[in-house]
Amino acid sequence: MNFIATLLFSHLASFFPADTNQYQLIVGSYTQKGNPGIEVYSVNAVTGKPTLLYTKENQNASYLTLANEGKLMYAVTEASKEPSSVTSYQLNSNNEFEKINNSFIKGSGPCFITYRPESKTVYTANYNSGSLSVFKTMDGALLPIAQEIKYNGSSILKSRQEASHAHNVVLSNDHSYLLVTDLGSDKIYQHKIYADGLVDEKYTAISITAGNGPRHFVFDATGKHGYLISEMSGTVDVFSIEDNKFNKVQTIIADTSSTKDPKGSGDIHISPSGKWLISTNRVTSDELTIFKIGADGLLTKSYHQPVAKKPRNFSFTPLGNFVFVASQTDDKVQIFSFDDATGKLTDTYQNMNIKTPVCLVFSNEPMEVNPEERLKKSNITLIPVVPPIANYVKQVQVGKLLYLSGHGPDKPGGGQMYGHLGKDVTIEEGQAAARLTGISMISTMKAYLGDLNKVKRIVKVLGLVNSEPTFVQQPQVINGFSNLMVEVFGERGKHARSALGVAALPNNISVEIEMIVELK
Repeated sequence: MNFIATLLFSHLASFFPADTNQYQLIVGSYTQKGNPGIEVYSVNAVTGKPTLLYTKENQNASYLTLANEGKLMYAVTEASKEPSSVTSYQLNSNNEFEKINNSFIKGSGPCFITYRPESKTVYTANYNSGSLSVFKTMDGALLPIAQEIKYNGSSILKSRQEASHAHNVVLSNDHSYLLVTDLGSDKIYQHKIYADGLVDEKYTAISITAGNGPRHFVFDATGKHGYLISEMSGTVDVFSIEDNKFNKVQTIIADTSSTKDPKGSGDIHISPSGKWLISTNRVTSDELTIFKIGADGLLTKSYHQPVAKKPRNFSFTPLGNFVFVASQTDDKVQIFSFDDATGKLTDTYQNMNIKTPVCLVFSNEPMEVNPEERLKKSNITLIPVVPPIANYVKQVQVGKLLYLSGHGPDKPGGGQMYGHLGKDVTIEEGQAAARLTGISMISTMKAYLGDLNKVKRIVKVLGLVNSEPTFVQQPQVINGFSNLMVEVFGERGKHARSALGVAALPNNISVEIEMIVELK
């Protein structure tokens, strides 16, 4: 038994469940330097380390958005002259995006895209043509453009505001209306959205200070406050929102450079905790500006963080512990750790070398893992399924639930691990027994299901530990099983659990475990 335990302990010692949390990051970029346009990464939620998974050829994929819980993606092809287009993608059986189709915008220079799930509609803001495009979809595929709205406006800075330049499309929190920022006219257009996703062409215009050049807008989680970064003035406007009416309550400087020329502020986001707001400055200075959000929604500037040249876009990771910054001119994405208690950014020096990056989009849910591949990667060998020793079956499926009978610690070469915890079995050996029990249960599931990818999640586990009366560390023993489930199934392996001590188990085995599994 000690020899088997030693082999298993070395594997257990190298496994940290938190490291299995991986989030998908999609980077969209301009392609004049020969790069593919779309690059897909996995990002470790604990370390922030990115790993390139694959790329997709999509010319000038400057902005993209995810839909249907990350199973669909829509990316623009930004062209300075008509026609520009939008391309739809869906995840295939290999968990990679593959192209469905594309549809032409009619306008030019699309610079933002978003998706409304209720009506399955896609919206793009088109900078050069100063227009809004609306697309309906069917099974993820784009239909021909359903609606085009052209704006006609200008403002005081004739070199940049000679005509309308739609820059950003943002859904209200309840998805009842759409905001379109117009850098050229110093306006925000507020459109009511109909049930079918089309918008009312009679919009409400929200006026912004002349010459500011509104660029990107973001709502807080309550929908009671909104924040606008204006490109040319380098300022953030704070709005109080009630009954869909906007009242400006604060203007604060983001770009503190002394130039009298138009500035170049770019992106704006709120941290997942709702405590912090960050914006980018990308022409007169290369930096992030970090603001503290007060209980009343007003901003207090905290500090400026220098970054690489022309930070066009940035994104918080879903857990809020890292900030990825796309610096277009320096051909890199910088990765900063983020302290939500203090707002402090710290460079991790894990730069991603990407040509002309423009857009960073994270999936909100951890990536699906392939348990079959994880078994191979971890060198876990499943065992032949032994028939039950009495008049019962090893598994029963009821609907989408699979109930597994109690399994014991079956050794790879035959036999089991025996003995009482607290007497003849150590905690480490008990953990090894629990891990062997888990391998036996996975073997049963594999034999029954054929493919472990059919497992949606491990729901409930009952662990029984053969214990001396004074032994009280049953949870530590069953950790050997629980860690294995997360190692193989990722987030799907996390489960509800009970760990109990018993005076005896059949044949004096050290551990017996039963569980309930939800199937897809």
